[in-house]
Amino acid sequence: MKTTRRAIRRSAAAAALLSGALALAACGVDGSGGGSGDDGGDAGGPATDEEIRTAWWGVDNQHRALETAIEAFTAAGGPQVSVEPQPWDGYWDKLATQVAGRDLPDVIMQAASQLPTYAERDSLLDLSEVDLDVSGLDEGIREFGAVGESTYGVVAATNATGFVTNEDLLAELGIAAPEGEWTWDDLATFASEVQSASGGEHWGVQDGSGDMILFILFVRDSGREFYAEDGSINATPDDLRAWFQLWADMRESGAVPPADITAEASGNLPGSPLATGGAASGFVWTQDYVALQSVSDNALDIALPPYNATNPSLWINAASLWSISAWSGNPQGAADLIDYLVNDPEAVDTLGATLGIPPTAAARAQIAESVTDEERPAIEYMDLVAENSRPLNRLWPDGFADSRTLMSQLSEQVAFGQMSVDDAVDAFFADAEG
Repeated sequence: MKTTRRAIRRSAAAAALLSGALALAACGVDGSGGGSGDDGGDAGGPATDEEIRTAWWGVDNQHRALETAIEAFTAAGGPQVSVEPQPWDGYWDKLATQVAGRDLPDVIMQAASQLPTYAERDSLLDLSEVDLDVSGLDEGIREFGAVGESTYGVVAATNATGFVTNEDLLAELGIAAPEGEWTWDDLATFASEVQSASGGEHWGVQDGSGDMILFILFVRDSGREFYAEDGSINATPDDLRAWFQLWADMRESGAVPPADITAEASGNLPGSPLATGGAASGFVWTQDYVALQSVSDNALDIALPPYNATNPSLWINAASLWSISAWSGNPQGAADLIDYLVNDPEAVDTLGATLGIPPTAAARAQIAESVTDEERPAIEYMDLVAENSRPLNRLWPDGFADSRTLMSQLSEQVAFGQMSVDDAVDAFFADAEG
């Protein structure tokens, strides 16, 4: 297995990245075929000159980058494009209204958690009906936009969960972070070593008991998928019981922060124990790692979470995807725009890492020297993930977001002693089965 470790120190310029990275974090995971529709044009042929509309969510730097890339696309011979950028808040409400009126923009930014819903409403085009090159995408995400037997989305940017460590603190304590093949039990051992070596002044790892993404990794270590093909949960009550108990034991020993510290830091990256130096490690998305460096005075490293070479649990996640409206009057023009944004070297330079980590190895190699010192390790890490990951068997089913919220709530009640582990497990599965 290839491994890399790299530590980066804080840069004042990186502070500007924080707002964009946090906005992207909201969409990382949360997130029947569509036809061309009665109004659709002929798909699969050369693009027409008919103007197309494009909608996405984001913040100012993302809007500017996409608008510049789209202007270049038109200047290079593509159709005229009208743009409809929006913030995350309100984006999905507007999209739902446009679906009801069969007035979706031709090219739409999608989230993995939302894509199945829009596909099942027959509002998205089956991308087999247009000429669109996805051969350059990382193998693990070429089918990420599939729902059933059809594909409705092309990954626009990627992210993945990583194990982030405070290298300054670990060097001071004389402790090495786990790497190569390691387990969740190894995490507990590492966290205990940090707590002991620091005389109780530092926690080994931030509390991840309520993070359903981490629990999915925990289950996938066994070789099982978390969700069955029909969307039911493959994970068992015993899995969740072992997961909650793992973190409860670390919390009791002082290896992870107490419940009140974890609750106060929820949704507050700059105030998290890892950012403030209180914890030696934590699990974060790649774009959060970029943001984390801008608010930490310590050298930070990102590496693979617990890793089983036989059954890699990690997957490349879609930070966002591009889809085409089923009612597009110029579906091939829409496909040409997506192809340009994902594959064209000029667009790759323009977009850089503003949307997240590029979904192709060629794009990552192209921008590796032009990105900031804070972004470069995340890009290198995604190459590592591409080599040591296993694609999900399906997109998130309906109810995923609700289950994710419930797990966070239940874990907090366990941490505060308001609920037993067994009761929390029963409550989670009662909801999932319902």
